Amino acid sequence: MKTILLLHLPVCLLGYLLLLLVSTPNDATSYLIGSGLIQANFWLLWVGWSLIFKKKLVALSVAIIVFKYAILGVIIYRLLRQPWLSPLWFAIGIASFAIAAVIYAFLEGLKKEEE
Repeated sequence: MKTILLLHLPVCLLGYLLLLLVSTPNDATSYLIGSGLIQANFWLLWVGWSLIFKKKLVALSVAIIVFKYAILGVIIYRLLRQPWLSPLWFAIGIASFAIAAVIYAFLEGLKKEEE
């Protein structure tokens, strides 16, 4: 999970920079907010699961996971109500995590092929 999170950072930045060149700053910012939000979401999920598996803090981990989604829902609702936010580029920013997952799968496939 940590590797995918690290791979997602350049995807976020590259997408943001490309959008700054070809689109409006609001579109680029919408993409960056969407990709940053999904990055934070998966980072908190990783923290929650690591607490469950490593330290056996089940109550704290479940609280993090449950409240994270409630807070995430409120954040997304508030963001989508902003007039400057582009829902399309925000959604593409959220979907950018899938690009990082595909890159990770490709790199893992290359590693297996070398062995």
